[in-house]
Amino acid sequence: MSKFKKEYKNWVEYRKLPDLIEVDFHWAGTERTGNYYENMEDVRKRALSELQEAHENNKEFLLFIHGSSTSWPGMTTSRSQVRGLMRSKDATPYISRKDCIQHDSVFVAAIKPKKNI
Repeated sequence: MSKFKKEYKNWVEYRKLPDLIEVDFHWAGTERTGNYYENMEDVRKRALSELQEAHENNKEFLLFIHGSSTSWPGMTTSRSQVRGLMRSKDATPYISRKDCIQHDSVFVAAIKPKKNI
């Protein structure tokens, strides 16, 4: 069972969140920079990098625009890459899962505050 909030409102409303960064993956995988699966791996790498940067810069939210999936179950998509990363231990230091929002077209990552040591 997912620990994320699930919401179904118009995703554009999330742009009103405070201290937000947007990352658009909607068309990722259609660009011919490599093969499809290399492009999908790049989505995951970029999403993790964006999480790290948002955390380092004390941002509150990161909005991943991945589009809704129109593929069959089990197909690798930008959406599945973002959701998989958010469930992984790689994201744990950077997000507050209980405050993240999973939406059909986007994922809102709630960034953990950076601890000042």
